[in-house]
Amino acid sequence: MSNLSPKIFWQQLKNYLWHLPKAFFNNLKYGFPAKQLTLIGITGTDGKTTTANLLYHSLTQAGIKTAVISTTGAKIDGREYSLGFHTTSPDSAVIQKLLRLMVTKQVTHAVLEVTAHALDQFRFFGCHFFVSAITNTTHEHLDDFQNMPRYIRTKAKLFHHSQYSVLNRDDPSYQIISPQTNHHLTYSIKHPADFQAKKIILDSRHLSFSVNGQKFITDSNFYYQIYNILAVVGILSKLNIDLKILAKVIKHFPEIKGRRQIINNQLNVKCLVDYAHTPNALKETLSSLKKISSGRLIVIFGATGGRDPTKRPIMGRVVSQIADIALITADDTRLEKIETINHQIISGIDQTRVKNHQFVYYDIPHRQDAFNLAIKLAKPKDTVIACGKGHETTILIGKTEYPWSESEAFQTAFRQKQNV
Repeated sequence: MSNLSPKIFWQQLKNYLWHLPKAFFNNLKYGFPAKQLTLIGITGTDGKTTTANLLYHSLTQAGIKTAVISTTGAKIDGREYSLGFHTTSPDSAVIQKLLRLMVTKQVTHAVLEVTAHALDQFRFFGCHFFVSAITNTTHEHLDDFQNMPRYIRTKAKLFHHSQYSVLNRDDPSYQIISPQTNHHLTYSIKHPADFQAKKIILDSRHLSFSVNGQKFITDSNFYYQIYNILAVVGILSKLNIDLKILAKVIKHFPEIKGRRQIINNQLNVKCLVDYAHTPNALKETLSSLKKISSGRLIVIFGATGGRDPTKRPIMGRVVSQIADIALITADDTRLEKIETINHQIISGIDQTRVKNHQFVYYDIPHRQDAFNLAIKLAKPKDTVIACGKGHETTILIGKTEYPWSESEAFQTAFRQKQNV
């Protein structure tokens, strides 16, 4: 542990002296419910929630009583449960309580989003997964994990507790994780794999591709969606579920709150809410939108305070290289000044595109003001996407959680434009 930063050293000490004993106690308290369930794990930087919910819908359509715990909450026996503010993988006490509830409700399969922090802090202690998949690993949480190899190795812990693994052959994580797994399947677009997407067609209305002779077509026309679907293909194959069920489910892609969520309006402007909050998620989401948009691409985004500052200039560069207009604004600032966060984002902007009048940005500290200006600037056929907050119902400024809704922010902006 001598090569660890002091912050990570003390966190590791806390993990073993506090989180691990607590997780063991919670297993005892709820009677090790994981042993009575078929667990399916989803880890990765981006795409976990979409993949988990897509898998949940597929298993449900296959007649299997399934539950899910993801960033957007838990679904058990048709009822939704909130996991609290800004939470993906909850505390071990919450996890064990929910797993016990699943057993009580006679659920047989549980789809669980598993984060690197959760693995590091033993939140899923006592859980042995039948099959687990990784979506991707990109720049995120390096303030907590020091570097990418360490971040990937932390995620790899999931596969040490999984009977079968489904790995992304195109992702850098494959080189680190694959030697550690005895039984793994692979999926890809670029490299030969067990499940490789071919004959890819993306247009303004649909995305289609084929995998081992099975054709998939969906109205979720984002290129990165291929990877999410492929991960589910790999998992379903291990569960012996007919892939025709998945093909039917994605034809009209299940709506997931805060993920590519369309906000209807009378302005002939395409407005969306998305949770994209990493450089890679922004790149993939905006690139797909740019390909299918006939007008300008306008992006509302910021970066969270108290988190990895090294990704902020990268986010600025990514947005400036793809979008036409950006409104750089508040996300969960926590105890940082919005001026500091936005300055770091702006430092990465491609100034050549600014000088050539290919990209324009605005520094707007208040998030509602950013929505108002974005809609004011928007013309018919433009696309406006709000990134970062997604489904979340609060915004954290300082130590206070204020009520917040991305869709309501859009509605307020619509009303303001119509009243001018």
